[in-house]
Amino acid sequence: MSEQEAYLEQYTSELQPLLWQFVQQEGHLSGPILETVDLDELWPALAQPYMESAVPDFEQYPLVSLGWMTFVGMAMAVLWDEDWERYQSMGSILYTQLRNARGWDELDEYVLEEVFGLSVGSEEANHYTDLVRRLAELALTQLRHEGAEPSSPLAFQLYARTLFVLYRMGVALGLARLGYHVSQAN
Repeated sequence: MSEQEAYLEQYTSELQPLLWQFVQQEGHLSGPILETVDLDELWPALAQPYMESAVPDFEQYPLVSLGWMTFVGMAMAVLWDEDWERYQSMGSILYTQLRNARGWDELDEYVLEEVFGLSVGSEEANHYTDLVRRLAELALTQLRHEGAEPSSPLAFQLYARTLFVLYRMGVALGLARLGYHVSQAN
């Protein structure tokens, strides 16, 4: 493993517990992070088309560029629960359909309304919107703390790692909302 790969692994291994701890401290979830290998394996297929939407917005709208990935993770958890046999082979098409339903700017509202079935402006929808914004703020703080030169290959790699962690937070939030929890094996 190269020095840069080790550095990126270290960054990711510190960011994920930090964001998970924040979610727990806010009383949103407890226990170990909810995850599924199926959705981790889907990440590469989602990442490229997502970045095509998000990277151009990063400079002016960094919280949207980061935070919308959490909503994507939430939506993927619902699809995983609904009919994974149907959706697993669709890869990048899943993200494209999600984005195109209302456009990039309203991806958050689409997930809340059409995927989660919430009314925009409802207490629960506002709860998720606020949580995702605060997760994106914390992630952005950590990303900027790394001090990578803007537009450098390292900055891009850190950005991609940050998106992956936010995606996993979204998956965990989606799975929790669906009633999944980690149980102890006897």
